[in-house]
Amino acid sequence: MAQTIDEFRAALITFAERVQRVRAHIHNEEATKVALVLPFIGILGYDDRDPTEVAAEHAADFSEKYRNRVDYAVLRDLQPVIAVECKSLGNGKKDDRGQLKSYFNASKTVKLGVLTDGIVYEFFVDSQEPNMMDDDPFLVVDFEKVAKAQITETVIAGLYDFTKSRFDPDTISEHARRSITHRAFFDYLSEQFLAPSVEFTRFLLKENDIKHVRLNALDGYRAIAKSAFDDVFTSNVLKRLDITTAPPKASPRAEVEPAVPVEPAAGEKEAVTTEAELRAFEAVRRRLAYLAAGRDDLFEAIGRVAYRDYQGKMAVFYVQERKGRLMDIIEARDGTIRFNLADGGEGGPVTELPALDTRLRALFERRISGQ
Repeated sequence: MAQTIDEFRAALITFAERVQRVRAHIHNEEATKVALVLPFIGILGYDDRDPTEVAAEHAADFSEKYRNRVDYAVLRDLQPVIAVECKSLGNGKKDDRGQLKSYFNASKTVKLGVLTDGIVYEFFVDSQEPNMMDDDPFLVVDFEKVAKAQITETVIAGLYDFTKSRFDPDTISEHARRSITHRAFFDYLSEQFLAPSVEFTRFLLKENDIKHVRLNALDGYRAIAKSAFDDVFTSNVLKRLDITTAPPKASPRAEVEPAVPVEPAAGEKEAVTTEAELRAFEAVRRRLAYLAAGRDDLFEAIGRVAYRDYQGKMAVFYVQERKGRLMDIIEARDGTIRFNLADGGEGGPVTELPALDTRLRALFERRISGQ
């Protein structure tokens, strides 16, 4: 029975955790094959114990003089359709692609080549020229990153298409071309998101029928393009996170560690959460969403960022107030908001949240991993 994509996703995560657990005990190529590569082939749904489905040391030869072998060939109707070349753990280098390429080019029925050291898997097709393996992979999966939930749904869907019930040798090259194009578009748009180029800004001006822009005014329009990008991103993030109502406060749920009680001084009023503090808290969550780009685990964790208000400060944290502390939001008497990051780093509170980007992302990653 074919597995669903949810079952496949769960199997990938379990495999990634296993890789982390056993990797220190693998010292050669043969151990890499047995402990890591064959189990991965099994996750794809192929029976490595059936030589009519997974053949070891499979040959594809131009002639008796030039013999080409691959560690494993996945067969369909006894013809190889997927070639897997293995290297010892930690030894998957670019120079090793030649052996896989020789086999791929020699076997006209092979449509997918895989080079792996058991942790990093590189996938190749013939997108440039039929029956000639591309020089560069169209997909790379690092199971060390998968173990940290650093894998996108796009990559999972790509791997899912390699499973036994879904793999189609006749369409894999076209699928790869779409993936390559998607990655190129993503990289280009990511660059424009960070710093819109003059050419891209001119394109936006043309598309919006804005004419007669002087050369010395382009930098101003580039800044407008950057601001528009930020607003589009933030707007869609807020929709996805459903941040439309008051932000979450710390609750007495079991997973939220209660705050240490703060006894008010004589005559001191209890803490009152101000609109400025709430806006600052939302700004923190929006900044986290911006910093989480490309990391589904970070993005989903934003929904568990909460606050607890005290007299003189608002504590912002992930799940647990003490262990998950991210920062304090401090509102001065004149209404100025300052952000004091709880990472023990140098420097005091800042008024500009983007100044904390690198430290905030690193701290958020540590809090999610329980550090």
